[in-house]
Amino acid sequence: MFNALVNWRNWRLPVKLAAVLIVPVTIAVGSGVLQINSQIDRAETYAALQRLVKVRAALIPVIEGVQMERRIVAEGVGPQLLAEQVQRTDDARAALRAQIAKTSLGEVVTARMNDVQGRIGDLPALRERAGGDVPAVIKTYSELTDSLLDVDEVIASEFGDAALLRTAMGLHHVVHVRDQVLYQQAVVLSGLTRGQLTNAEVRSLVESNVKLGYIAGEFAALATPDQMKTYGKNFNGPDIEAQRTMLAAAVLHPTSDAPNTGNGTNAARPKPLPIAAADWSRATGAVVASMGSVVTGLQDDLRATADRLRDESSDAAGTASAVLFASLILAATIGFVVGRYLLRSLNALRRSALDVAWDKLPEMVATGRGSTEIEPVPVHTTEEFGQVARAFDAVHQQAVKSVIEQASMRANMRNIFVNLSRRSQSLVERQLKLMEELEKYEEDPDQLANLFKLDHLATRMRRNNENLMVLSGGDVARRFHKPIPLTDVLRAAAAEIEQYQRVMVHTAPNAEVVGYVASDLVRLLAELLDNATAFSPPHTQVSISASIEPGDIVQIDVVDQGIGLDPEALEGVNQRLEAAGEGMDVQVFREMGLFVVGRLAARHQIVVRLDAKQGAGTRAIVLVPAELAPRRQESWESFRGETIERQRASWFQQTTQAAAPPPPPAPARQTPESARGFLDAFQRGVQRGLPENQESR
Repeated sequence: MFNALVNWRNWRLPVKLAAVLIVPVTIAVGSGVLQINSQIDRAETYAALQRLVKVRAALIPVIEGVQMERRIVAEGVGPQLLAEQVQRTDDARAALRAQIAKTSLGEVVTARMNDVQGRIGDLPALRERAGGDVPAVIKTYSELTDSLLDVDEVIASEFGDAALLRTAMGLHHVVHVRDQVLYQQAVVLSGLTRGQLTNAEVRSLVESNVKLGYIAGEFAALATPDQMKTYGKNFNGPDIEAQRTMLAAAVLHPTSDAPNTGNGTNAARPKPLPIAAADWSRATGAVVASMGSVVTGLQDDLRATADRLRDESSDAAGTASAVLFASLILAATIGFVVGRYLLRSLNALRRSALDVAWDKLPEMVATGRGSTEIEPVPVHTTEEFGQVARAFDAVHQQAVKSVIEQASMRANMRNIFVNLSRRSQSLVERQLKLMEELEKYEEDPDQLANLFKLDHLATRMRRNNENLMVLSGGDVARRFHKPIPLTDVLRAAAAEIEQYQRVMVHTAPNAEVVGYVASDLVRLLAELLDNATAFSPPHTQVSISASIEPGDIVQIDVVDQGIGLDPEALEGVNQRLEAAGEGMDVQVFREMGLFVVGRLAARHQIVVRLDAKQGAGTRAIVLVPAELAPRRQESWESFRGETIERQRASWFQQTTQAAAPPPPPAPARQTPESARGFLDAFQRGVQRGLPENQESR
């Protein structure tokens, strides 16, 4: 597996295309996922800010409740109103605790909130002191509101987004401004109840007014133009001017603890504050109401901005997901279309090339026939694949022309060989006839024996010429017109070779070989016998026998006693026999005999195989189909005639197998009658294998 991954050059083209595309796709998917996660995180952040907005929305009623309790205590309107306001404040505290329980607050906010909770826990005791030292109670209430405002400021600072932070801090400043107005209202109401203010209360009013201006400046620095416009609209008007005028009068009026400038005990006491409590309450209430509308507007802006930012982040995450998904679909579609086109073009080119390489050109080379018009590769574009296809078409066209030219040259050479073979065959036939005439009238035994040797040499030459005809693809002239007994076929094959004396022909079954097959079977067996005698020791014999196998198949065995073949060489010989039967050209000139055997066997569907045991000789097995060698009907006349012929030809067979026969003695002087009888006996043994018409065309 590791080697397959390392050897990437041998990957299939789809795998290579996938490997090329997977890198940018992975990067794009990773970037898209990171962006989507970023948007989701932002949406979660804005969701947390939305919860902070709700906490602030729950905190402001608590601040307002404490401020209202402070006013009631300062105005001294009675315990009934204070009890009702305490209930509202406690309800606001419960709502704040419930909202805090739903929200995850930061460490600083939690610490400040715990501090405030401790201070709020002191409210019951503070409320019990409401009828006593009012300025001290107001101061304690103011310290509690300052702590609540500090918590609000810390919560506002938690808004990290710039758009939210400006609005959150602006809201805090407006709430702080309103708190200062309410503080001033409570202090002045306390003084009006007593008739005069103390020096400490006056100083606190001056400090509150300075602080109010500073906080208003901070708000102006952070507020948007629309927010500033709304603030200016609500913080101006007759009520605001009246509140400022009355506040200035209260601050400038002599205090109750101011040093006495009169003479004696009858000095005049300071006059009460020149402010009506109803007018002061109405003016400050109008200012607080205006500030309340500004606070409500800023709260709405903060909530709307948080909702909008969260929705935008969620929409951005959804849009990024949709874009990523659409991009993947588009990339996959484009990759599929382009890859399919590339693979289809390449497969078309590959199929055409393989078809030409493995089918068309080999068939044309084997048959030597075919059209010079080629089928173009079905890729009709002008890009690289189309250019390769046209180049391959040009190569294919040139190859076809070369094959046709080579086939024409081979056909001409084959015709030359056929013509030469036929001419040589005619001369050999004429030579054989001439020698027969000479043998008839020759009286000298030695000369007659020489003529016999010449006759046998001419017979072998005729077989070689016929083999040349077979190799050239032509047809031989010798044809039988009648069925030939299988025994005669075996004897005729033995008579065709040089060392016929070493061949032992065993009795063959009672079968006849059809006429048009007999001559080719004689040549086939003669080649096998010739190889057997050539590749076995000269003192050994080669046997040829036949038998009838199941299915009436005639099996002919040619067995020698040579050194045999090793299994690898034997398999190669059998493959070459089969290849010769399929029309393949012979590759080695020393194997032309086996090539002839393969050609002749394939012509009549005869099976030829070699079998051998190394060191124990070679066995050639020839399987003749039943329809080519049917069994002959037995009769007394045929049995009697076969017996007589077997007795006449008994001299041709050897009944014993000598391991190393002694060299033959020098031939004795024969009479013409004995030599002629020997020649007649030999010719009768082989004449059955001769055709009725021996003349070559």
